Amino acid sequence: MTYVVYNKETTRLLNSKYYATKAAAKAGLTRAVKADNTMIAADYAVAELSYFEDNIEKTVTKINMMSGKEYQERATTPLCCSPASETFWSM
Repeated sequence: MTYVVYNKETTRLLNSKYYATKAAAKAGLTRAVKADNTMIAADYAVAELSYFEDNIEKTVTKINMMSGKEYQERATTPLCCSPASETFWSM
C-alpha cells in the first residue's frame, strides 16, 4: 500500500511524496511541521493513495485553453499537465 499526506481543506499533497507505510507518512508530516514553524499538523491528514484518489481528492472545473470548453480535472494536477495552461500547449 502507498500512503499520502494531504491538506484537509485543499486536498493538496504535502511535498508530493508517497510513503510505503502509514507510520512513515505520519513521520514525514512530523518532520515537515518541525521544519516549517508556520505549518499546523492538525490541518493535514494521512490516507491510503487509492482511497484518497477515489473519495477525498477534489476536482475543479477549468476551461480548455485551445477549445474553450469546460472540463473537470483533479485539484492536484500540475500546471504543465493541465490543458487550461499555456505551459501545457507550448511543450
